[in-house]
Amino acid sequence: MKSMLRILGRYVGSAAGIALILLILNAALFLLWVTGAKQENGNSYRVSVIADGLAKEGEEYTLADSARQAMSVRYEWAMLLSDSGEILWSLNLPRELSRTYTIPEVASFTKWYLQDYPVYVWRHQDGLLVVGCPKGSVWKTGMEMPQSIMDKTILWIPIVLAANGLAAVLLALLLGLRLFRSMHTLVKGIEQMAAKQPVQLGTNGVLGELAAALNQTSRELQRQEIALQKREQARTSWIAGISHDIRTPLSMVMGYASQLEDNQELPRPAREQAGIVRQQSQRIKTLVNDLNLASKLEYDMQPLHQEEVLLAPLLRQIAADFLNGGLARPYSLELDVGESARQAKVLGDQELLRRAVYNLIQNSIRHNPQGCAIRITLERVNSCWVMAVADNGKGFDQELLDRLKEENSLTGMPSHGLGLTLVRQIARVHEGTTEFENLPEGGCRVVINLPPSS
Repeated sequence: MKSMLRILGRYVGSAAGIALILLILNAALFLLWVTGAKQENGNSYRVSVIADGLAKEGEEYTLADSARQAMSVRYEWAMLLSDSGEILWSLNLPRELSRTYTIPEVASFTKWYLQDYPVYVWRHQDGLLVVGCPKGSVWKTGMEMPQSIMDKTILWIPIVLAANGLAAVLLALLLGLRLFRSMHTLVKGIEQMAAKQPVQLGTNGVLGELAAALNQTSRELQRQEIALQKREQARTSWIAGISHDIRTPLSMVMGYASQLEDNQELPRPAREQAGIVRQQSQRIKTLVNDLNLASKLEYDMQPLHQEEVLLAPLLRQIAADFLNGGLARPYSLELDVGESARQAKVLGDQELLRRAVYNLIQNSIRHNPQGCAIRITLERVNSCWVMAVADNGKGFDQELLDRLKEENSLTGMPSHGLGLTLVRQIARVHEGTTEFENLPEGGCRVVINLPPSS
């Protein structure tokens, strides 16, 4: 809503600014026009030049060159009238004009027209000089104004300008309110679309086409959302069903393989093969559990049993389980808990956090069959507890590393990256983040950043 009000304010301000600019430009153009008209006119000056250049020599009048040049600028004819109205001298005088004039006739054309010829007059020492312009070349008018009005002009001009500006702002506000209502409806529609709600806007008004496009987009998004939900529900149900169906026969395989592995009557090679079957069956069971858990975490279907978890004891227990469980000789496991992290606590699901660290250690073991040194660290960095599992093995493939750095979860993830994807999901549901990187000296490191419990 604030953004809409800001848009309306800017719209009204822009309209008022444009009105003010146009007013200033019009005033400037008017001044230029008046100035140009006065410069172009200059009649008094040119008529006076002609009058000064008209002199009597003997019985004849002669016109000086400067006066002839002034005459040629815009005048067509000229005549000099005596005080009795007779023509003493003329130049290019039209035939239709009279050769004598009475005082009323002279008074009638002095400021205006003489038979449609625009005329100008100037006092000459021998009478009255009259010059005429071509017909239709000059527009003359007269304007009278009471002096009281003229005296108040300085006061009225700013009032009129202010009234014009206010009228422009009000008109812009009225027009802006109509646009605001239309845009407000569109904004509400967009907000509903963002909340995955159906949108049905009216298609009347200036923005009707845009509203219709939003309606169409909303219908398409709703259709896609329903299809996506069906697909994801089907995938989740399929994964859960497959996981359930695999567990029973897999448990039987593991049970029989364990019996065969412990049967001393069988030859040693047979018992070793039975042990391999049990180990690989256990691996399949772990992968199925990871897949089922990753699917539940992806769609927030896994309930979290939140409690305050002490991270240092949890990591010590995980390390002890691996070391006491017979960690093969090519591998070594080291735990380093920083002084400031010995009492590190987070609010979360202890079993999920255990699963995340367990998966990281297993990943280092599984992908480094030649052996490697595994190091677990816990420290405080800024306001987060940072758990990291690193090894000096062969590191991540670049393709897997690029996919791990993407935020999308299961989409496009190869099967051997499922355990690491599960680590990232466990960190996400604990409002934490993960970092995957290859180390310059060789090997890789996975960092889990977790917020401390309040």
